[in-house]
Amino acid sequence: MAEDPHTKRKKRPLPQWMIALNDKQRGHKSTTCTDSDNSDISSSASIQNRQVSAADIISESMPLLKFEGSITYSYNPSDCACICLDILSRLDKDVPTVIGFDMEWPVTFNSATSMNSSKTAVIQMCLSEKECFLFHVSCMPSLPKPLQSLILNRGVILVGVNIEADLWKLERDFDIRVKPAIDGGTVVDLGKLANSKLKSSERWSLDGLCRNVLGKRLDKDRDLRCGNWTEYPLSKEQQIYACLDAFAGLELYNCLQLK
Repeated sequence: MAEDPHTKRKKRPLPQWMIALNDKQRGHKSTTCTDSDNSDISSSASIQNRQVSAADIISESMPLLKFEGSITYSYNPSDCACICLDILSRLDKDVPTVIGFDMEWPVTFNSATSMNSSKTAVIQMCLSEKECFLFHVSCMPSLPKPLQSLILNRGVILVGVNIEADLWKLERDFDIRVKPAIDGGTVVDLGKLANSKLKSSERWSLDGLCRNVLGKRLDKDRDLRCGNWTEYPLSKEQQIYACLDAFAGLELYNCLQLK
């Protein structure tokens, strides 16, 4: 029997578990956001208006990336200088030291949806799965010279997503010249490295790379992303969040180098 074209077909209802996940995604609404990894921010509005896909379900079932090493949180310039001098003294003179690098700062969106960036608040550097350093530079009058030396050291390879943009921002915010490091090949953009290794042409976010390369996801809690990164002291949750971004960069670099 032919179907009456004027009869409106009823939509099949979503399963209850899928409705719950969709409602959870729709609940994430905010007008401010903080994270140096801004490449995935533009998608936050669209996810509120779409149904949950199979890819969403698979992604949400992935385990969270965790860091189980020690986190050193420094907010005093003298303390920061001593820590960086110690790291510099431990660098291998023959083999470059790879460091996961990231930065945090408050980012606000006005009614015209334009983005206003504040000064860099936190610099994260992860040396291994055992140690990560957080430098709360918004609490310091200037960027300590030993920290600058560590960032620009030719024996260090800094790795991260959109890392060149981060370093140029650091130059705008502080009295540091990053061009020698960028031109000298001691900075690796993980998005570009991934496209080279995976034969792709994606615009990767850090979380997207973690899901596709490591099979793990980052906990991108909106309250943490949109928190005040300039305020002292950072909460324990903020410290873990910031550490994970740098640790993820290091893990991604090591994994991609094996492909």
